[in-house]
Amino acid sequence: MDDKNWIPLYRKNSEAIWIRGVLTNDEEFNYDEYKDWRELKDYCDKEHLFFKELYIQFKSHQIALHTEGVEGIYIVRSIKGSLGKNSNQHFYTVGTLKGSKVFKQMYLTPELVVEKEYEDGIENCFEEAIIYDKTRKKSKK
Repeated sequence: MDDKNWIPLYRKNSEAIWIRGVLTNDEEFNYDEYKDWRELKDYCDKEHLFFKELYIQFKSHQIALHTEGVEGIYIVRSIKGSLGKNSNQHFYTVGTLKGSKVFKQMYLTPELVVEKEYEDGIENCFEEAIIYDKTRKKSKK
């Protein structure tokens, strides 16, 4: 993935957590707003696209997300609070869908350090946060 398109965007919002990647049609995307993930879901569904490459990134710290051989990718913002504490912890929870299970990792933001890894049922996920690999379903027909 080439950073030449991302760097001017980064300079406008250097404190953002970025969702970056390349789709199966070779289109690159660089999102600094989570709402764009939901719009990307609609676009991928409509055009039968998935990811060749996918990353979350804070400044120069880039995390590659495994997309090969999965049925879908899950990304959602989450927050964890504790009684008696004055602050909350913010996360990006990312996961890969295989069958009816989503294998999740919770990345503390902005550092993007894994705080927790676990397996969850798809019924416990936000459907609007999953982008399914429509290319796999299309090739099975």
